[in-house]
Amino acid sequence: MNAWLNKKSLLIVGLHVAVIAIGIAMFLGFYKKNNNVLKIVQYPDPILRQISEPIDHIDNHIVSLSNHMIATLHYRTMIDLFAKSSIPRGLAAPQVGILERLIVCGLNGEIKVLINPQILAREGVYAAKDDCMSVPKGDNKIIKRSAYIKLKYKGLDNRERTLIARNHDAALLEHEIDHLNGVLNIDYWADGHALSLIAR
Repeated sequence: MNAWLNKKSLLIVGLHVAVIAIGIAMFLGFYKKNNNVLKIVQYPDPILRQISEPIDHIDNHIVSLSNHMIATLHYRTMIDLFAKSSIPRGLAAPQVGILERLIVCGLNGEIKVLINPQILAREGVYAAKDDCMSVPKGDNKIIKRSAYIKLKYKGLDNRERTLIARNHDAALLEHEIDHLNGVLNIDYWADGHALSLIAR
């Protein structure tokens, strides 16, 4: 009797899990279809090694691209959350096949759009795992980046701003700006030893 109850309980739990999984898959499919989610370019695609062009005019194309990149970042965050992977916090335009100096990233609880970001100052060293949606997970290692950066950028309103970031936020911004310069996280490694590219 107890064995039958255990099998019945497992069957009920399995059915609930299946229904939830189908619901999640349907929601993600609906979100992807209705929010212009972009395809992530994967290494070794040569576009990831090219230098992006500065953005001279913030027009409807840039606003639309920003919105599509934000939707893509949200979508990938949901995918990785359900897959129990590391949660992506940033996306650079080259990662969606666009060679323009534009990144979107999650900082201090909000999504920021940074146009033509330029690092003005760097200090210290911060070492951490450096994941990338464009690079296979097996290639991600602990690498060294700056513990503090100051950068300038333009927002979608065409106003120039400065931003100070520390530790994981500084590493995130350096990672995304690297993409604009054709640099990948795997470039920080040679013969299994971490390289610091902070001096660039």
